[in-house]
Amino acid sequence: MDLPSLSLVLQAALSSNPAERKAAEQSLNQFQYTPQHLVRVLQIIVDNNRDLAVRQFASIHFKNFIAKNWAPLDPSIENFNHLMRTEISPSDKDVVRDNILVYVTQVPPLLRVQLGECLKTIINSDYPEHWPRLLNWVKHNLQDQQVYGVCLF
Repeated sequence: MDLPSLSLVLQAALSSNPAERKAAEQSLNQFQYTPQHLVRVLQIIVDNNRDLAVRQFASIHFKNFIAKNWAPLDPSIENFNHLMRTEISPSDKDVVRDNILVYVTQVPPLLRVQLGECLKTIINSDYPEHWPRLLNWVKHNLQDQQVYGVCLF
């Protein structure tokens, strides 16, 4: 789903019309595992030209998707919900990791909370094996006195 279509679906998910809202949610569920979906949702979250309500809904969708799908499956957990997870493409994960640290400092507080939760999930899952650059980013931003961004996590 392209960015304009995704934006319309997110807007429809906020509709007061139950049928429209349900159709939008079904569409999101259908396309959420396609390549670039996660990246496009993140683009909507950080786009200051979009409606804040749409951005907030996108941030909640993003947070829930990350929480459910980011970490690899733990074979010791025999919970059916964990068996339903689908892999996020490595390239989508790379884009998210490469941008979320900057984005979390740029969005309004309402959205920052959601991205902060995502950041915790990603760090717990990926650092240090899959995100070795994280420590260098923290060091660099501390040296440049970008303490606010570093303290968010």
